[in-house]
Amino acid sequence: MMAMKEEHQNGLSTRSSEAGRVDDHALMEGIASRDPESLKILYDRHAPMVMALCHRILRDRHEAEDLLVDIFHEVWEKFDRYDPVRGNPVGYLVMLSRSRAIDRKRRRRQPVALDLASYDVDTKTTDVTPASESELAEDRASVKEALGTLQPDQRRAIECAYFDGLSQSEIAERLGKPLGTIKTYIRQGLLRLRDVMSARRAESIREPV
Repeated sequence: MMAMKEEHQNGLSTRSSEAGRVDDHALMEGIASRDPESLKILYDRHAPMVMALCHRILRDRHEAEDLLVDIFHEVWEKFDRYDPVRGNPVGYLVMLSRSRAIDRKRRRRQPVALDLASYDVDTKTTDVTPASESELAEDRASVKEALGTLQPDQRRAIECAYFDGLSQSEIAERLGKPLGTIKTYIRQGLLRLRDVMSARRAESIREPV
């Protein structure tokens, strides 16, 4: 264990000297090596972002603060759940925060009015790298653009499912539509989103660097 920590600290020093700061991937490696300092740095760097996202979903600051602690505790205790192949650490934190916040809100069963703009993660309040901030901004722009191409009913159904964490039956009740119609809205909407997002990614690849 000590050898692993020493090896990781050497890696941190190298990355820090090269980039002027320890990158998030190195911090996640440190957490996996059970280095508390890596968790502290990750928390200091991204807690404002996680807090903002939790608060915007839960609409309760005290509950969001409580969940903030739980999320970073989970990052530490269940370190093996992070897979760098599937995404970067910031994306993982956003996914984890959104999932846990929606779980809490569903348990208390209090509907909240949806506002797509309110779910933007404000990366300006966090100490993310320019590359990470640019990537998040592009992702948000892609999602907004794709949602804007949907029919209004499709968009509302998908927002309820993925931003508000409602089941399809709950969405049908909220929107006053038959369950089968809601399933169609979500299926067709997701197919449309996939096509738009794929086209945008293909276009970005073709753009000259």
